[in-house]
Amino acid sequence: MTSTPRDLTADAPDPGALSLPDPGSGTGREPSRVLVVEPHPTLRTVLVQRLRQDGHLTAAVSRAVEALELCQDQSPDLLVSAEILDQSSALRLSEHLRCPVIVLTARTGAEPVVGLLDDGADDVLRKPFGLEELAARCRTLLKRGHTGLQERVTVGPLEVHLLLRQVTLREKPVELSPREFALLCALLMPPGLVRSRQELLRMAWPPFSGGPRSVDTQILTLRRKLEQAGLGEGGGITTVRQRGYRFSLDSLPGH
Repeated sequence: MTSTPRDLTADAPDPGALSLPDPGSGTGREPSRVLVVEPHPTLRTVLVQRLRQDGHLTAAVSRAVEALELCQDQSPDLLVSAEILDQSSALRLSEHLRCPVIVLTARTGAEPVVGLLDDGADDVLRKPFGLEELAARCRTLLKRGHTGLQERVTVGPLEVHLLLRQVTLREKPVELSPREFALLCALLMPPGLVRSRQELLRMAWPPFSGGPRSVDTQILTLRRKLEQAGLGEGGGITTVRQRGYRFSLDSLPGH
């Protein structure tokens, strides 16, 4: 007798299986799929129980290999994972699953958190943390994911592949940091719209992190990289006084 892989929509009482919320809950849209990967069994169970209270389809496993097996046919909308896993890591697993990740770390100090964010984590929580804070951060990231299902955005010769997190200009790759990539996406949805610094913080930074100066600094580096790639002066990003920033190629020569 052969076993079948667990499905992301299976309804089961076991914390390791994803279960649908009550269809009578009237959420108005399909529930989000959240995968928890946590070696500690008690914490794993508690996280599943709390996230299911918000109506998420939630599963929990202890190892990266189990997560990959579980998600063979469909990826989760969000991964909540311990930083260090057996022969893997939360960041590596999120790359395989192609989904945003909240990393749970036991390391102290600001440097590990900053490093994880720079390396691509969508958010970081330091253990021990409050369940309500985790739930709030999950809701924030999942709301971003429900704004659209586009795979790529194209503006003139610039193409942004959202799932692969790749940027090309005239089919040549443009190397951006995870934060620069998120900032460019925020400016491109849609292009031409003025975004305030606070909007850009909400869209491109994890909750409760960064500030207006962080936006200005990242805008400068993003502009420089787009200029160096050949997009023209300012990289298509203009400052709108007392309002924020906008992306447009209209004012660039040849566009």
